[in-house]
Amino acid sequence: MSTEIQQRVARASGFQMAYALFRITLGVNIFCHGFMRIIIDTGAWVDSQLALFSPPLAAWESFLPTSMITVFLYVLPFFEVVLGIFLALGFFTYWSSIAGALMMLVLIFGNTTRHAWGTVGNNMHYTLYFCILVAAHPYDWFALDNRQSS
Repeated sequence: MSTEIQQRVARASGFQMAYALFRITLGVNIFCHGFMRIIIDTGAWVDSQLALFSPPLAAWESFLPTSMITVFLYVLPFFEVVLGIFLALGFFTYWSSIAGALMMLVLIFGNTTRHAWGTVGNNMHYTLYFCILVAAHPYDWFALDNRQSS
C-alpha cells in the first residue's frame, strides 16, 4: 500500500471509511448484476423477465408495451456495469448515485405494473442505498472524484 493511501486511511473518520466501504460494495454488487447477465446470456435473461409481465406468471397482462420493456431489459445490464464501475471507483459518485436511484424508480414502476410487491420491496432497499450515498456524499473521501491533479 502506498504511503499516500496509508496516510489517507489513517486520517479517515469512521463515517468516511463506512461511506467508502458501502459505496465500493454497492458498486461491485451493481456491476455483478449487469456483468453476469451479459456473460451468461442476455437474451435468455430478457426472455425470462418478459415472461413475468404476462400470464400465467403475472396475475394479468402489464399495460406497458412489450417493445418498451424489451429495450429497457437489453439496456439495463450494460447500464448496471457502467454504474457499478463508476460507484466502485468513486467516479462521478454523486451523479452516479442519483442515476442509480432513478434506475430503481424505473424498475419499481415496472414491477408495480405486474403487482410484484415483494420485488418492489427489495427494490426499495436499493433505492435507500442510493439515497444514502447521495445524502452522505460529503463523507466520500476515498474516490477518483477526490484525486488531486499534479
